Amino acid sequence: MAVKWADQHDFQTLLKRSEIEDKPVLLDLHSPDCSGCGNHDRSIYSDPEIARDIMEYTLPVRVVTTDPDRASTDIINNHIFIWSPTVQLLAPDQTRYHEWNGAPRRTRLSVGYQTVFHDTPGHLTADSFKAQLLVGRAKAALRKQKYGEAIRLFDEATARFPQDKVTVEEAARWRKVAQSGGTIETSWSRHSQVTTSPLAAAVERFAQTVAVLPDSVLMKDWIGKPGPGDWQWYSDCLREVVLQAYQELCDFAVVAERERAKNGPEFNDTHRLLGQHRFAYREFQSLFVGVPDALLDTTPLRSERSIRENLAHVVMAEWWAYRPQILHALDRGRNGLPPEVVPATDTVAEHGEPLGSHESLHELLALYERLHLRNTQDYSEITEKELGIRSAWWELGPVELRFRLKRYIWHPRDHAVSIDKILDAAGHRHTANHRFASRLFSGLGTAEAALIGADGFMADRVATLAATINERADEAARLLGQVS
Repeated sequence: MAVKWADQHDFQTLLKRSEIEDKPVLLDLHSPDCSGCGNHDRSIYSDPEIARDIMEYTLPVRVVTTDPDRASTDIINNHIFIWSPTVQLLAPDQTRYHEWNGAPRRTRLSVGYQTVFHDTPGHLTADSFKAQLLVGRAKAALRKQKYGEAIRLFDEATARFPQDKVTVEEAARWRKVAQSGGTIETSWSRHSQVTTSPLAAAVERFAQTVAVLPDSVLMKDWIGKPGPGDWQWYSDCLREVVLQAYQELCDFAVVAERERAKNGPEFNDTHRLLGQHRFAYREFQSLFVGVPDALLDTTPLRSERSIRENLAHVVMAEWWAYRPQILHALDRGRNGLPPEVVPATDTVAEHGEPLGSHESLHELLALYERLHLRNTQDYSEITEKELGIRSAWWELGPVELRFRLKRYIWHPRDHAVSIDKILDAAGHRHTANHRFASRLFSGLGTAEAALIGADGFMADRVATLAATINERADEAARLLGQVS
């Protein structure tokens, strides 16, 4: 048996059939000159078992991404973000049940990016395709509340392909959801932290506690002690106490910058740029306070990534894209060599494959925390003079590392707008307390920015500030106990 592909002109008809026949659409975005696409035809779609399952359980359609016509472009714009081939299992409304992991990486076919086209074979094998088809079908059953069928398919995937790590992890994650009748537990809360430093952990704990308090207590008498000095007059309610903690973080930044200017270590332009990124990063992180994991995979906006896809993309871009290009340019510049693009194959070989599609919000944010801090540490050693080193990537000509870091700063801000828009479209409304909690993350970013490039600087003052904020978190927890 062979796969009988429909084409772009049949796509809308297949979506209607999908609704009637209760079969998902298998979308294959394909380019004839892509080696990975050719490999799919030779080693995956030619497999009789795969061809049989595709024809029996899905409605397959192939859309060519090279020189697309209007019908193809409409589909591509809704379903391809970075590379082809892309293989997805779709619902009748075009939302994604599943996207295959391990498909070869290929730069999207748009102006600029095609100048650094990297043709890589990927590592999707016949067995991994079979495993993920089972997982995709199970996720489709889960979405349709067919929990017994979902569990059966997840179990089959695990039993047949126990060596496929991504499949086993994803099947275990979603099987638990099916077993609980579709309940997806919220993973990031005051009981489960993602930050690592004592100051960040104190702020996160306070913010998460504030976020779960009802707005009705925002202006009620505060149960904790008054603030120090003149703050004693502004410690009468939760709103004022949050403001106080925020300002204390900002005040610390003022003192730290002044002390560094007087006594060192030097605060150079690299540190200032990385400080801007830390602020953008903490504001990005604050978006997820109070966001349930159930919203991670919703796609309320046509032609938009899900929240998971946005978050995974930001993490991937910072670690799998910006990092290798920046460090490679720095190394070549220090050795007097001209700028050179890092091939995608080298990036994957060094850093592994990007994220899959099953991690919890807590796991995604905790990973981002680790990678962000590592990047900041490594980049902080770039001197002001080295900011002028030229870096080659997808642009039509090399740019300075100074500009590369500016674009690095903007990236989480860009996707923060997208995520906020998705939350709004999904009907998720941040409470007033959520919004106050997010201001605490902004204050944290301001304080941390003043310490970049100065490990251990003002350690006693940092410890005192963390202790003060932890006291406020304890008081907020007591208030939560009273109103719960």
